[in-house]
Amino acid sequence: MLPAILGESKYLQSLYCKPIYGTEKCRSTNYKNWAWVKFDPKGNVIDPYKILPPVFDDIDREAIDNLITENGLADGGAAMTAYARMQFSEMTQLEYDRVANALLKYCELDTFAMVAIYQYWKHEIDSARGGRDE
Repeated sequence: MLPAILGESKYLQSLYCKPIYGTEKCRSTNYKNWAWVKFDPKGNVIDPYKILPPVFDDIDREAIDNLITENGLADGGAAMTAYARMQFSEMTQLEYDRVANALLKYCELDTFAMVAIYQYWKHEIDSARGGRDE
């Protein structure tokens, strides 16, 4: 739902196209100076789950494929798989730490999605009532 709402809402786009996430204005445990709204060359909003930072960028592709699909956690299934692998597979401490960090970022994005959905509906309702944004 988040990609659809961000693609639709100019209000949310204006809020989150700037790197405010992970600053004093919008605190984050896992991000610093991050913008959730990024645009492709055609001007469409890129799915925020597709711009999550890669889990591994210095390990060969075959090793990555054994841990995480497509070098990131772009959906709940990948996140659950990564979590299960952390529990039931042998990993180096480096692999474990990186997967744990990726899971934290993924979960924070899911939480951000809930906030953005609330903000979207609040803005829509306030606009329909002729009210102001907060």
